Amino acid sequence: MAGVPPKLADIFSNIDKIPERKAEGEKLKPLKGDLGKFFGNIERYKTAITIEGHQGAGKTQFAFQIADAFAENDYKVALWAIELGAQSELITRNKEKYIKPGNREKIFVTDNEYLNNIKLAAPHFDVMIIDSFTKVKYDDGGEYVYSKELDALRNEFPETIFVVLFQRNSKETIRGGPAPLFDAGINIEVVKVDDTFANNYAKTSKNRYGQSGLMYSIAKKTIVKPPAVQEKTKTKKE
Repeated sequence: MAGVPPKLADIFSNIDKIPERKAEGEKLKPLKGDLGKFFGNIERYKTAITIEGHQGAGKTQFAFQIADAFAENDYKVALWAIELGAQSELITRNKEKYIKPGNREKIFVTDNEYLNNIKLAAPHFDVMIIDSFTKVKYDDGGEYVYSKELDALRNEFPETIFVVLFQRNSKETIRGGPAPLFDAGINIEVVKVDDTFANNYAKTSKNRYGQSGLMYSIAKKTIVKPPAVQEKTKTKKE
């Protein structure tokens, strides 16, 4: 069977002859514990993870757990605490609660909100956690960045994993438009069940690297069953 025309030879590769990607770093080590099961085998190539949810759902607390998990595997993590501020007491509280002492030397915090500094830092970190992306500004300090900038970042820095937080608006969509949800490999929704925080959970609505639909309790740090399944299990025991 004939191949593609010569003028297309630089665009297409036969599926059995795709050139191997030249990775700058090692393959990504799977995260440990239930958080590792929740994420699956993440690929270190143009990877973006979105975390969305309402205020008070636990997005920031979940982000700290993610930072700890990557640091546990010896990855260097940049935490952009734009929402809280780097000197906020909440940073200290979350550090004490969610990040193991031995992992803290691999996690660095800033509240700088400019896109040019995110680009400046990206090649020097394995993971960039941005809380929140809707607070990032262009270099002139005026306009907030368009949500499409996430796609540009993951393509410009393919070896860096971007974990970006978004807050939902009154229309139940993320601020700035839904483009990041299509571009990201993993979409996570953090659900606020009640005001106790104890029952809030994260759920993968899309996961190209693992199982979609898994639920992870932020307070318990474990994968949990959906409420309907929990109720059925409880009824059987009774």
